[in-house]
Amino acid sequence: MKIVPVHGYAALHFVDESALLLSDLHYGVEAEMLKSGVWVPNRSTSRTEKVLKLIKETKSKKLILLGDVKHQVPHNSKQQRTDLDQFFMATTRIAQVEIIPGNHDGGLKDIAPENVIFHESKGCRLGNVGLIHGHAWPSQEVMNSKLLIAGHQHPALSFRDRLDKLHSEPCWLRAPMLQHEKYDKIPEQLIVMPAFGELAGRTMNREPLKGLGPLFRNGLVDLAKARVETLEGLDFGELGSLSDLRL
Repeated sequence: MKIVPVHGYAALHFVDESALLLSDLHYGVEAEMLKSGVWVPNRSTSRTEKVLKLIKETKSKKLILLGDVKHQVPHNSKQQRTDLDQFFMATTRIAQVEIIPGNHDGGLKDIAPENVIFHESKGCRLGNVGLIHGHAWPSQEVMNSKLLIAGHQHPALSFRDRLDKLHSEPCWLRAPMLQHEKYDKIPEQLIVMPAFGELAGRTMNREPLKGLGPLFRNGLVDLAKARVETLEGLDFGELGSLSDLRL
């Protein structure tokens, strides 16, 4: 089982399955921000180009999206629909696209082409790896996997430098999982993917340490012992030792 982070990107290359894994692209977030009076340039074209670049560089035959492909719920703005149409048109030409729906993906199936595969929100397995978004309870079949990969958290590490400037960097979390009465078996480890969408990020190293979704809320994840790694591969150690870095 060879799964490697793509250096510098919020992406995983599942070599054995010829699959590129991404999570939380949040197409349409710019249109939602504009409704609130905040204008940012629409980054959908550059985001799609980046996805295409990664598919080609990794020579992946599958593109598996771990939820929150879209942002606006429950409606779809004209801009969001246009951005998604362009994304699906480009990616389905060069890869089999599969989606595990997230909490923002209501109505996405009506927008996506028929050749896009949709899994259930409780996740799916790829070999001995379980894949979920993270907002819903995974199935027992998914939890029978050796490794679980999720999105939903948008993890970021925040800290201040010597000049007191605040920095926030997207990061990977690798956390041990804890047994729970709901499941007969659980994976040994959970990998939480950083958001692929540039405008999504949530500081994880703030007391009290907590995560979103049923696995975190019900104590199945030892968040304090989660290893924190940047997109460039720098290991910052355990999350429990990084809390409140002069935030």
